[in-house]
Amino acid sequence: MSLLQKGDKVAFIACSDGRDESKASAYSFLEKQLEQFGIYSVYAKTFYANENTPFSGAPKQRAAELMKLYADKEIKAIFDLSGGNSANEVLSFIDSTVIKKNPKPFIGISDLSVLNNALFALTGVANLHYQAMNLIGPDADFQKALFAKVFLENWASPNDSVTFSYKWLRGSDMSGCVIGGNARCLLKLAGTRYMPDPEGKLLFLESLGGGPAAIASYFAQLDQLGIFEKCTGILLGTFTYMEKNTCSPSVEELLLQYTEKYRTPIAKTEKLGHGADSHCIPIGMHLEL
Repeated sequence: MSLLQKGDKVAFIACSDGRDESKASAYSFLEKQLEQFGIYSVYAKTFYANENTPFSGAPKQRAAELMKLYADKEIKAIFDLSGGNSANEVLSFIDSTVIKKNPKPFIGISDLSVLNNALFALTGVANLHYQAMNLIGPDADFQKALFAKVFLENWASPNDSVTFSYKWLRGSDMSGCVIGGNARCLLKLAGTRYMPDPEGKLLFLESLGGGPAAIASYFAQLDQLGIFEKCTGILLGTFTYMEKNTCSPSVEELLLQYTEKYRTPIAKTEKLGHGADSHCIPIGMHLEL
């Protein structure tokens, strides 16, 4: 069965920083693009930022709206169109029982890596690292075709979701249930019950900002947490700042250094991250590369 079907209803929410209401026309345009697929959209009450604050509501309010969307049988998927810094505020107010009774994908990138991983850790329900706003971006035609493949076609196997190309930096194969996303935001879960168990998992990492010192610090923390040692392999997405500025050492060099003692298989893709041409990867599903 496909993730979505013609006539389905989805929801837009902002669990991280609230959205700017002056850009409402962009979200209306996204609605229209989804309607071309026969998919209809509703908004959470906590979507636009409150006046003079970066938030669309208090943490408890944002979490309550999220739980309402999970409980609503008509909502088939939840697209979080936000990002920024504040997604982890809502974690203390998540009701995992509601999600387990009403499993549906939560979809977002960047700071929403917090929720993609935490919700999976709490419930076992898979989510998607995907930016729906790319449907109205410079690569909109490609993104529409990708959306149709990922969301509207039947998947014969989990590996049907591997739509992206990649190259090997070390090794030639890896498999496991995917965890991860934005490196900085994933590390907000360190030491909490919301961090997925990395044992036997395939770790996906990407980043928008951060030069070599910042990325090295993320890799050091991941190593100190035992995640590099326990995971079965690492898939690197795009590290936008590092790659745009041709930083040295490169992200590939840094990761190879930090994982040398484990000989962890590593692959690199240019098609997962913050770019307008980015694909989708499930968090909480088994993949084989």
